[in-house]
Amino acid sequence: MRKISGIILLMLMLFASTAFAEVYTADYVTDGENTVYVTGQENFHPIEYYNSQTGKYEGVMPAVLADISEKTGIDFTYLRRDGKSQSELVKNEKVELVSAYIAGRKADFAVDEVKVFSYVSGEQKINICLAFTEYADEALVSMISKAVQNISEAEINGILLTESRHYSDEVSELSTMIFAICVFVVLLVAMFFFNAVNVKKQIKLNRVTDAQTGIGNLLYFERNFEKMTAEASVKERYIAYIILNSNYLMLYHNENAFNDVVKYTANILESYMKPNEFAARITENGFAIAFDASDDKAAQNRIMEMIRKLNVYTETEEKSDKPVFYVSAYKMDKEEHSCEFILFNLRRNCNKILGTDTQIVFCDSHKMNSAVEEKELLESIINGFENNEFKVYLQFIVDNHTKKIISAEALSRWENPKQGLVMPGKYIGVLENEGMISHLDYYMFEMVCRQLHKWKETEYENITISCNFTRITLSENDFMEKIKEISSKYVFEKSKLIIEITEDTIEQDRDNARNNVLACREMGFRIALDDMGSGYTSLRNLCDYPIQIVKIDRDILLKTNEEHGRDLFAGIIALAHSLNLKVVCEGVENEELDSFVTATECDYVQGWYYSKACPAKDCETFLCEYAPK
Repeated sequence: MRKISGIILLMLMLFASTAFAEVYTADYVTDGENTVYVTGQENFHPIEYYNSQTGKYEGVMPAVLADISEKTGIDFTYLRRDGKSQSELVKNEKVELVSAYIAGRKADFAVDEVKVFSYVSGEQKINICLAFTEYADEALVSMISKAVQNISEAEINGILLTESRHYSDEVSELSTMIFAICVFVVLLVAMFFFNAVNVKKQIKLNRVTDAQTGIGNLLYFERNFEKMTAEASVKERYIAYIILNSNYLMLYHNENAFNDVVKYTANILESYMKPNEFAARITENGFAIAFDASDDKAAQNRIMEMIRKLNVYTETEEKSDKPVFYVSAYKMDKEEHSCEFILFNLRRNCNKILGTDTQIVFCDSHKMNSAVEEKELLESIINGFENNEFKVYLQFIVDNHTKKIISAEALSRWENPKQGLVMPGKYIGVLENEGMISHLDYYMFEMVCRQLHKWKETEYENITISCNFTRITLSENDFMEKIKEISSKYVFEKSKLIIEITEDTIEQDRDNARNNVLACREMGFRIALDDMGSGYTSLRNLCDYPIQIVKIDRDILLKTNEEHGRDLFAGIIALAHSLNLKVVCEGVENEELDSFVTATECDYVQGWYYSKACPAKDCETFLCEYAPK
């Protein structure tokens, strides 16, 4: 087909000429002239070239601009190059349009582009475009783009034919032209016929093929699943779901590494399949494979073999010190025919081991059904948000030396009308798995803003409240937009609200998260780092974020019954103070722990010994009745 397309393009270029409307050529920009200035190609025959005899730019693209001019009323003026580069013309003369621009060129002056037509040169497809510079306003870009899109393929072919004839001096006899046109028509009909067949096949293939990897997509998997369940088999049938830890790959490697792993996974799965088995890319970082095995042991062996092949990639990468691939597998029941049910449950079970040291989980009916229960729970959670069933509970924090209340941490509780009080451990994991944890973060942020607004100019206005934010939420592109929108509805001193970065997971975009936290600090909010000394909360965070307060993880406090634990506790405080940071000790639940912490240089204390989490509506009563111990 590429050879046929090349022949046809050559025939198009052998004939032609056109007269074009309001398209001019000038030596320089004229002040006040109502025209769009264009820089073009001087020797791109017959697409676009400067004719020294006529003193004009001619060819296909000037003819296209003439057509646009007639349809829109826009005048175009080509500027002569006179040895200048297109970059110089654009910069010095503030040119709005670059003509005959080849897509993929990535020139610094091209801000946007619109394709006009394509042709094949050898084995390469060339896209000819109009490119817009930074001096073209949105209205102009929109008008010209729409005009180009409204030019039919027949009109483009007509312009190509006409301009090719105008340029060609080699063929002048009418009989030759008629013969060539006849050949062109025959080739055009042949191409149309073959194209119609191939395009139909290609469209059908594209619908079930993943563009990036070339293996099947979700639709492909569903169709083959239906065929598989309709066929009888003497072997047991299994479905395995593979998830790539995309967050880890992009954080500790780069986006290119993630794309490489995706393609590598697709290649391994294709090589892994036997006749009558199939694999597909289901989501951006999720794959599924259906295979046969004689029994569970044989199935487990095949899964282990697949994992070993996949892990070869990470073994060659020095940076990869954690598993990248995670697999959940399930043996199908004889009467099970729901592809959606199986994939959904396998994905949920696979997400549960994501980021852990466990790479494989084999699911039984109980695990599969529990995923369904989680789905129902998610629906109930969403309804809970809509019905304002989630409430703010405050756990107060005291000064370590005066024992007076100086702050509080906002904690979420779900007051479910059917189940009663539901603790965060029941719903936070579900929200994280479904990518909805930011919904809770913003919800709680607004509740805290409302509470501080209520306490303004009262006896409680000096109490600060910390609000938890996951690193996933902090990474969002529109984070600051939402923060400003929510906080602007309430009046309170920004320094009374503490943005507390939780120890939940690594950031999806570390740079974005850092910039968002910096912006919060600039707005006047204070910044705290939760659970210092555990999980993802590392010393690097003290460099990356404008931290003012650190909270020592409860597990560190519980280890102070041994000498090295006490040394670690004192060392964290000393480090924080050397950086001019305040320190909160969490988890003080009894008099013994309180006595230990009181004797240290810790600044603030949080725990059940002083305050359990209580509903916001009861906080003022608690504050009135509280007496320092």
